[in-house]
Order: sequence, then structure tokens, then C-alpha cells
Amino acid sequence: MDPGDPTGDPATGERRCTGQDPLLLLQALQTLWSMRERQQLQEEAWRGFAALDDPLVGLLDMLESCRGQRGEGPSLEAWISRQLQCWLQAQPRPSPAQHSLRLKQLQARAIRVLIESPPSLVAPLTSIFQLQDADRSCLLVHIHRLHHEGRFREAVMLGTTLKLQPELDVEKMSVPLLLQDKVALVERYVAGFPDLQRRLLALMDSWCQPGFDIKDVASYRVTAARAAASGEERLGLAAAQPSSPKW
Repeated sequence: MDPGDPTGDPATGERRCTGQDPLLLLQALQTLWSMRERQQLQEEAWRGFAALDDPLVGLLDMLESCRGQRGEGPSLEAWISRQLQCWLQAQPRPSPAQHSLRLKQLQARAIRVLIESPPSLVAPLTSIFQLQDADRSCLLVHIHRLHHEGRFREAVMLGTTLKLQPELDVEKMSVPLLLQDKVALVERYVAGFPDLQRRLLALMDSWCQPGFDIKDVASYRVTAARAAASGEERLGLAAAQPSSPKW
């Protein structure tokens, strides 16, 4: 069935099933995953995708049902997402129209899933649901939260995948990684953005000036982060976007 033809409300997850139930498909895939039957697993997944009323809604139903069950190691949910991405690329079928209400509803659900998911789901969800074109406000808040929690690599990788670099502070995003000697990751972050590259070079040039001490940068960043966290706790805004020092 055409994935552009709704079978319920994708914003709430309600659906009218006339084909494969995505949750039953998930159960079958979970069994094969635990048995490490990789060839049979892929065959079952692709058969299941073809039988779903709406593969996009079906994927979100499966991922939402797995909330709170994700642990360490390889993830079945990420594997299913990547397989659906490959399956969709192999199927000449229309996608939801760009900027359509239906796509916006699907993107809103996908973003909620992404926020609660490991990094391995970012790339396939971004591709399947065109998240680089989605409403950016929730995504930016999530990136700021990751950064505030000290998950600097995840924040930069998410910003890079979603092409949100122009809307983020390049100094704030880059400094923690530079202090960890992750220069290659920072270079990928600013690739394709000449203005950000110039700002990053200016920052690094300033570190080469006489009298500069890298410990001052690290110390200031820690102090500013603690002050921001303390202020948020007093205001009851621990989940809000943190204030950011300028480097």
C-alpha cells in the first residue's frame, strides 16, 4: 500500500490495521534476533514491511513499543530502522509530500522517538522521515540538553546529521571536543560551512597567542556549566535549554 495513504492518525499512533500488525511483526523479529538467525531475520523483515498497511507508521509503532527496553550492545530497533531504510530505497513508491501535514505528523512522532533513542537510530530516522527538514525547535532543545549533560560527541554528531550547525554556537559545540583531542569530529562538524570554519580557525589561533593557558578555557567552561545548572535548579527549569558561555 502507498505509504502516503494514511491508515489512521500518525500523530497519535492510532491505525486501522487491514494488513500485517507491526507489533506482531516486531515479536517475530525479536524471536529471530534472539536466535541469531540473521538471514531468516532479514527475509522476515522485508516480507513484513511489504505486508504493513503503512511501513512508516508501522516502524514508529514498533519503536514506540520498545521504549525503556534499549540496553547496551547491538540494537534490534536500529537494525529494523536500517532495514526499512534499505527496503524503501529498493521500492519505487511515493513518499509523503514534503511539507504536507501528514509528513509533519510523522516527523513529530519520529523526533519523540529519536530523543529517547541511542545514537544508532539517528541516521536511519533522519533519512526515512526527512528530519533535516522537520521543525528544528525540539531538535535544538535536545542537542542543547545532550551538551549540558556532557554528551558532547552525541550532540555534535546529531547536529551534523541534521545539518543544524548554522543554528548552534560553533565555539560552544567545538571546545569540549577540542579539549578531548577529537579534532577530526570537529572538522566534520564545520565541513561545508565556510563561516563556521573561519570562526573555528580564529578560536584556535587565539589559543596560540602568547600567555594563553588551555587550563583557563577548561576551568571557565566547568564553572559556567555549574552556574547554569545551579540557576536552572533554582528556577525549576532543569529540562530547559542551558545558558551557554561564549568562548
